[in-house]
Amino acid sequence: MDVALRGSSPGATTAAILLMTRARQLGLRLRVDIVGDPDDITPVPGPAVVHAPVLASCGVGRKDGMGATVVVSGPPTEPLLLSVQNDGTDGWFEVDRGQEGVHPATQAYVRLTRDARVDARHLAKDLRRALTGAGMSVETLILDILFGAPIPPLSRVAFALRAGRAISGQRGLPITRVLASHDFDRDPLGPDFQEDQVRAWLADGSLQWITDRLSLTVRDRVEDWVETAARVTAEDGGRDLVLVHALAELASHLVQLPSQSILPPLDAALDGVALCAGRALTATGDGNASFQLGQVFRFLGGQYVSDAPHVYDVDVHPPPDDRVERWRWFCKAAVIGQRRAEEVWPLIWDAPS
Repeated sequence: MDVALRGSSPGATTAAILLMTRARQLGLRLRVDIVGDPDDITPVPGPAVVHAPVLASCGVGRKDGMGATVVVSGPPTEPLLLSVQNDGTDGWFEVDRGQEGVHPATQAYVRLTRDARVDARHLAKDLRRALTGAGMSVETLILDILFGAPIPPLSRVAFALRAGRAISGQRGLPITRVLASHDFDRDPLGPDFQEDQVRAWLADGSLQWITDRLSLTVRDRVEDWVETAARVTAEDGGRDLVLVHALAELASHLVQLPSQSILPPLDAALDGVALCAGRALTATGDGNASFQLGQVFRFLGGQYVSDAPHVYDVDVHPPPDDRVERWRWFCKAAVIGQRRAEEVWPLIWDAPS
C-alpha cells in the first residue's frame, strides 16, 4: 500500500519513518511518500546533544549518541547546544567546546588562568584543584553547564559532576562530604548578578555563613580563596566578580543539604545528555539533523512526490532563523510527527485501496 504525507519536513518525515518502521515490524508492505520538494528541507545544523527518543528511533545522531540521546556533529568553532528537557522541546542552552566559555563566569575563570598576577592564577588553580578532586574534567564545556544550565542550582551541580566525570573517567569524592553538621536558617543567594552587591559581600564578610557550614578539612582553604578573591577583584575593578557570585550562589544551595546527603538524582534526559556531552567534543564536521532524517526516510523506500491519491496532512510550522529556536522547532516537529503517525495508522488500514 502507498500513502503520502504533507506538512513540515521534520514532522512529516518523522511520521513517515515511524509508519514504515511499524509496518515492517508487523510484516506489512507500506510505502509512505512526502508531498513536497526535498530542496525545500530546512537544515538543522549541529553541534547539539539532546535526549530525544523519537529522533533516536528515526536514526538521527546515532553515530556519536547513545540510547535515546542524540549527538549531531558540527564545526568546532560553533557553541554546542544542549537541551535539559526530554524530547528537546525546551530547555536549550549553549556551552563552549573551545577555550573561552559562553557563560560570563566561565569566561572570568579563563581570564584568571591567563592573568599576569600570581594571586589571580592561584584563584583559578584552586578552583581547578577542587573540581578535579570531585572527579570532574575541568573543560569550559563543564563550567558552562555548572554555571549556565537552565535547571535548579543543585541539579546543575549534579549535572556538571555527571558530565565532568564521564569525560575524566574518575569518580572523585562525594561533594557533600565537605559539609559540616550545623543548624541554621538562611535562604540561598539569588541568581541575579549585581556587581555592587558581590563587592559588598567580600568587603563585610557576608559570605562567612557559607564557609562556616563547611568541614574543617576545607573551610580554611575556602576562606583564604575568598580573601584572595576580594583582593584581586579590588585591584582590577571587579572584572571577575561574576565568578565569585556564581560560586557563592551554588555554595549557598549546597550548604542547605544535611551532612553526608546526596545531590538530586538526574532524570533520563539529563543523565543521557551528561554522558554524551563529552562525545560532542570530538564530534566535529558538518552535521545536519534534517539530512540524517531524510537519509533514513529514503533508505526505507520513501520518496518525495508532487501529488498522491491518499494524502494525510501533518501540522505545518515555519522554521525560525535562530539556531537554538530551530532545534526547538525541529524537536517539536518530531513529537508532532510521532503523534500524527499514531493518528494516521488506523486510517491507512481502514482506507479504501
